[in-house]
Amino acid sequence: MTYTQIFDDIIKIMKEDSATCKDFGAGPYEEYQSKITDDMDRMEFMHLVQEYLATFKVEGHLNFSDGNLGSIGFSVMRKGDELYVIEAKPDTKLSAGDRITHIDGQPIPEIATKESRFFMGESEERQGKTWPAVLKFYNTLSVLHKDGTKEDIAIIHGSKGEEEERYFFKEYDDNTLYIRLADFVDLNAIGQVYADCKDALDKCKKLILDVRGNGGGADSGFEPLLEYCFPEGKLVTDYYKMEYPIEINYSTRNCTDRIELLKNFFGDNVPEDMAPMLERMIADNKENMGKGFIESTEEFAVGIKGRALPEKVFVITDEKCASSGDAFAEVMSYSPKVTLVGRPSMGITDYSNCTMVHFDDFTLLYPTSRDTRIDCGKELSQKGVPVDKYIPWSPENIGKDPELDYCLKKTTEA
Repeated sequence: MTYTQIFDDIIKIMKEDSATCKDFGAGPYEEYQSKITDDMDRMEFMHLVQEYLATFKVEGHLNFSDGNLGSIGFSVMRKGDELYVIEAKPDTKLSAGDRITHIDGQPIPEIATKESRFFMGESEERQGKTWPAVLKFYNTLSVLHKDGTKEDIAIIHGSKGEEEERYFFKEYDDNTLYIRLADFVDLNAIGQVYADCKDALDKCKKLILDVRGNGGGADSGFEPLLEYCFPEGKLVTDYYKMEYPIEINYSTRNCTDRIELLKNFFGDNVPEDMAPMLERMIADNKENMGKGFIESTEEFAVGIKGRALPEKVFVITDEKCASSGDAFAEVMSYSPKVTLVGRPSMGITDYSNCTMVHFDDFTLLYPTSRDTRIDCGKELSQKGVPVDKYIPWSPENIGKDPELDYCLKKTTEA
């Protein structure tokens, strides 16, 4: 497909299929459509499409990506006129604590102003999650290393290196259990962690759940934890009720894609226990195809009761905790046993249940459901789930973990 054909199709999707269409239509597409040509530079095309999508102010769940463009391999946080490196893979030539002063010779504030639509009006502290998406369009970093030396470093597109361990647990003493969940994607691996630490989980008095940077996945990934996080004998739904229903966009494209995805997911080997549910979902999409937005009647955490232990639960979150990570933080915020620590989550569940459309090597990710809390002015976008104990980010904390330290200190208190 040509660039103009791809963009025309994206406009159509935003106008009819994306759950954002009810609030924004197709957005300011004319401003970008006039700039797109079939012979333009590939990165320039990518930038224009991503900037157009950024005007909808939907982080995470609305994105246009290039399958040929890999990760830059490092993350940053902004403080004033500098970007501080938080983590970096070895091939980037960067280390935690390095400071980036210029990008392609331009000061950080100048780049931030130039790319302001990407940052969607977020504060400096919440911009860290967006800088990697901006930096991939540039080539060179002017870096002040921790040892005082200065260096210009080329940005690698497609950095490689060892990935962090995504799911694990650690016992700090006889009474405190720490569980790290970097996402809710690999349900088998997550389930194995729960199984491996079940004895400790059943008897611990203090539980720390770390979902910083959790990119989401499936809400079912955290359901087994709910009984441990709510008061003994009480239903989760006594505290957390889905006050505002979800609307699902049953556009013709969305229903067709869902049916195809459901049929292809298991192929000819549908598990016997899954077959009835699969058939219901396919029938639902066939029946409602082309009918637009319909409220979902799906319920959450039905019949789950809390238990006595642990007595206290701490959930550590930050501005990179998103999607199902947002949902987890929000459910936890309703429990009197839980203290949320760190910084508010990303807040991207206003529009969810994403689907993908492929254009050769490009992929558009867009949401197909809409939370009706938007209509009541209670959206999470650009706010996230608030925390009980706010711990601001600071350059002085690089290499330290004040959030975990706070939780561990509190676990020792009576």
